[in-house]
Amino acid sequence: MFFQPTSSPRPLGPLFREARQDLGLSLGEASRLTRLSEQEIELMEEGRSLNSDVARIHSASYARALGLDPLSIRDSLPSMPELAPKNCQYLSNYARPLKPPFEWSLELLAPLAPLGRATVYFLLVTTLLSTWGVMRQLSRVRSIPWITSNASLSSFSTR
Repeated sequence: MFFQPTSSPRPLGPLFREARQDLGLSLGEASRLTRLSEQEIELMEEGRSLNSDVARIHSASYARALGLDPLSIRDSLPSMPELAPKNCQYLSNYARPLKPPFEWSLELLAPLAPLGRATVYFLLVTTLLSTWGVMRQLSRVRSIPWITSNASLSSFSTR
C-alpha cells in the first residue's frame, strides 16, 4: 500500500520529563545544561511554552540535550512561528521610490553632484604633483650634513 498509517504524535511534555528523569537530572541541572530557565523547562515538560516564537527551537534544543533525536520527534514539536503576518506586505514598499522631505532640495543640489567627483580627482592630482615636487627637490640635495659628516653631533653648533 502506498499510504502508511500515521500515528498521532506523542506529547513532548511527558517524553521530556521521562528522558530527564532517566538521565537523573534535576530541573536546575537541566537548566544549566541547556541554558534555558527552570521555568521554561518546567513549562515544556507540562506541554506548554512561554513564548510561541521560540518554543520550537527551545524544544529541539532541550531534546538534543536530553539525548533525544529531534528528527524523530519532529511531528511532536510546536509549530513553526509565523515570520511575517499574512495581511502585511513588507515588500510592497520597495516599489515606491522614497520622497525626499523637500523636493526642491534635489533640484538645487543636482548641479553640485559632479563637483564631488571633481573634488576627489583634484585631491588625487594635487597629492601626486606635490609628492613629485618634493621628490624632485630632495634629489637636488647632494649631501645631508648630519648623515654624511664624520663629526659627532656635539661638533655642530646648537641654535
